[in-house]
Amino acid sequence: MTAQTTELARFLRTRRERLTPESVGLSRTPGRRLAGLRRSEVAALAGISPEYYTRLEQGRQRRPSPEVLDALAGALRLDADGRGHLHRLTARPARTERAAAPEAPGAALDLLRALTVWPAYLVSPMRAVLAWNDAAAWLVTDFGALEPHRRNLAWFALCDPRARALYEDWEAVARGNVHRLRNALAGHTGEEPLLAELAEHGGDLFTDAWNEHEVRGPNTGHKRLNHPEAGPLALAYTGYLLPGPERIELVVMTAPEGSPEHALLHGLFGS
Repeated sequence: MTAQTTELARFLRTRRERLTPESVGLSRTPGRRLAGLRRSEVAALAGISPEYYTRLEQGRQRRPSPEVLDALAGALRLDADGRGHLHRLTARPARTERAAAPEAPGAALDLLRALTVWPAYLVSPMRAVLAWNDAAAWLVTDFGALEPHRRNLAWFALCDPRARALYEDWEAVARGNVHRLRNALAGHTGEEPLLAELAEHGGDLFTDAWNEHEVRGPNTGHKRLNHPEAGPLALAYTGYLLPGPERIELVVMTAPEGSPEHALLHGLFGS
């Protein structure tokens, strides 16, 4: 069994175990004790044989077709991130050793420099912070003061004690970064030193979040922060995926006009 088929098997199993019969339109039989779905139920929902699905979940079937994967994504009620992750888990690995962090495109750097008021940074799929503006350094941390291999959002969230004090919802932020890493490493067969460091220094939270097999891609949301100088702040964030194979993301944090955060950032970084 390869590492790739093992990841596929674990992903399918964790997704199956989190569904209930009621959530997929099935009736719960009297006396049923199983919390999740049965393999046969997932197979029926996907329109494949129970034997074939069992081989997938046991890591004995390596190359399901795109059509089967789409059927499974529907049966397991996967969102867009989960569906994409499922397909990437069965693709042939693109690399077998650690890849260097990509370089930020010049046009993206120009855009970053133009965003003087709003905290913004460019981040790789492996959560390496490639570039940032002054507002982001003030809000999150001075990435330039960190060792290059530690300019990483996942490392900061899990291993830097300042992150616990900064993020009001620290655990959610840390888990989200782990879920982004799992998404980025779909189908990866090589060693990843970052994971080893997080496993050593990230505590039980990293282990629990990694074993959840949750995946996330670029998204939008809100962050509540306890800034050491400005106090409580609430900001919206949006991740913009840049064109190109490197899948670099531009993350921008904003605040609505008229809010205290809007006035604060314009006062600090406005021209």
